Amino acid sequence: MMEEFIHSYRVKPLIIKDKRVLRDSYTPSSLPGREEQINRFHNILSDLLVDSPPDHTSFTGKPGTGKTAVAKHVTGKYKKEYPDLRTKFIYINCSQANTAYRVMYQLNRALQVLVPPSGYPYDVLYDKFMDAFYQLNKRLVVVLDEVDLLVRRDGGRLLYSLSRLNYDLPEELSLTLVVISNTADFLERLDPRTRSSFEPTRIIFPPYKQPQLYQILHQRAELGLKPGTWEDEALHIIAAKVAQESGDARRAIDVLRMAAELAEKEGANKLTVEHARQALETVNEEEIAITVRTLPLHHRLILAAITDLMEMKEKQKVDRISTGRIYREYKGKASKMMVPPLTMRRVSGILRELEAQGLIEIVMDYGGARGNTKVVKAMALSPSEMKKLLSSMGVVF
Repeated sequence: MMEEFIHSYRVKPLIIKDKRVLRDSYTPSSLPGREEQINRFHNILSDLLVDSPPDHTSFTGKPGTGKTAVAKHVTGKYKKEYPDLRTKFIYINCSQANTAYRVMYQLNRALQVLVPPSGYPYDVLYDKFMDAFYQLNKRLVVVLDEVDLLVRRDGGRLLYSLSRLNYDLPEELSLTLVVISNTADFLERLDPRTRSSFEPTRIIFPPYKQPQLYQILHQRAELGLKPGTWEDEALHIIAAKVAQESGDARRAIDVLRMAAELAEKEGANKLTVEHARQALETVNEEEIAITVRTLPLHHRLILAAITDLMEMKEKQKVDRISTGRIYREYKGKASKMMVPPLTMRRVSGILRELEAQGLIEIVMDYGGARGNTKVVKAMALSPSEMKKLLSSMGVVF
């Protein structure tokens, strides 16, 4: 009996061949649906082949539209196909390096300059970088991913100073910026002086459509799953649902991985339509939790205030969750957490941010004598689930 069990366990069918491929961090050799953007970026960088500085470039589009993948794909091909190119490519993610100091620290490290992560005057870091740049005697292409986070802290000053470098450099040196932004109006929000100095060539990344997402999923399935272990209709369902919601390839890939894991956990021979549907629901809840965990403190407190009011509405203790009512509840939360509250105007802006992140749904209530106001109609999670999540993060209810 034990031998039969061991034998059945050993021959249990596996679906996943390479889980690495089923993560958005993996960059495949081809990027379905981004041929136009790849060609445009390749053409911009082609000036390097004749030892000329390429134009500054901006990638703009929502998260999950292939911006980082295209940047790494094209710069990776240049490094591989032109090993003697007199160019150094540097990639910096501004979600970690979100100040001018941290970016300059990363630039120094990329040029083999050992400096401490804090404690140096910024001017010293800058001078060390410039000395190393001259000694390197190559052109630099610096990719600043999630540059919105840097500009939010720095106000665009670093973009201004780096984009102005080329005016003072000798002809054989240059620094080209490639900035990747998740907001369409990123450039418009820069101050006029920075915008005038920077002036990048723009490459737009629209959300993926259903056929493109299906191509991406099919490619990942062929690379990451064993042959014949998935239903093609399951890929179509994931692609259609994600295209309808967001066009986010990262989400589609996450759903595919989750569906494969669910199928393996069940000991199934194939990833089916039902596995795809289960995974869509599970990944949605996980994404909400991840989004909430990355929120700043005051965003969490406002979300906690809405959670309390949602519970009160369910018990018919309030009729509508207006901005004014949210603000009063939020001020109480801030007092409990012993932090000074934000202004009513700022809280109103944060409500829009929470809506943009898919955490709440807002409608306008034209309340007659009570006046017009924004009203929260729904949350991404139930009040009990949201309270449990926020409580685990230290928010006091």
